[in-house]
Amino acid sequence: MLTIGQASAVTQVSSKAIRHYESLDLIPRVQRRGTYRVYDQTQIQAIRLIRQAQLMGFTLAELRALGKDDCTPDWPRLADAITLKRQNLQRDIAALQQRDLALQELAQTIPKLIDHMQQCDDLAAHLLKNNA
Repeated sequence: MLTIGQASAVTQVSSKAIRHYESLDLIPRVQRRGTYRVYDQTQIQAIRLIRQAQLMGFTLAELRALGKDDCTPDWPRLADAITLKRQNLQRDIAALQQRDLALQELAQTIPKLIDHMQQCDDLAAHLLKNNA
């Protein structure tokens, strides 16, 4: 059994975030010893799972929707949600690759534009010199 400070240290999740997870019913009910919350391995594992899911792009609202009333994940629905996240990620990667290609093409065009501008500047200077 761990206090909230110990749970925070073990999971690398702030005490404030842990309390927030509790308020959203994302982790199983926490026992109390007097005024202190005490966390067992079930809650510690839930906190770690929530943090890992957040790092993978899930919001707390999404996680809440993927949980059961007893604060355990609905594993089949979570697996489907992971598949969907991956599909969206692949779409985003493709879009970013297209943007990168467009930027690469633009970068290759810039020296030609600079060269053209220098030629225009030289021509304008020559015309001004001859008209003076």
